[in-house]
Amino acid sequence: MKFSFPNEAMKTVFSYLRRTRQTITYSEGTYSLVSGIPNSNDIEQASRDRAISIVENGSIEICGIQICPEWDTIRIRRRVEDHLRKSASPEDIIRIASYLGVKLK
Repeated sequence: MKFSFPNEAMKTVFSYLRRTRQTITYSEGTYSLVSGIPNSNDIEQASRDRAISIVENGSIEICGIQICPEWDTIRIRRRVEDHLRKSASPEDIIRIASYLGVKLK
């Protein structure tokens, strides 16, 4: 399964790096944060290589450093609901509900 890093998360990473005046670089087989101007190509490559990831608690991890973005959870929930209404079968919705721990009557 191909993983696509969410656009909102990418904006948050770019904003964080710009605010802290850092950029991400690849050297000797590892990614690291250094002083500089963020480069969107480097950020995208780092996200594809999992040097930038979303952690289970919702924070974003950049080279081992966790940042806690202010997610617009209402907007995200509405987009997920809209997508499910358009494309999910009843079986898919039941399976998702079961996974989330929703008890069905």
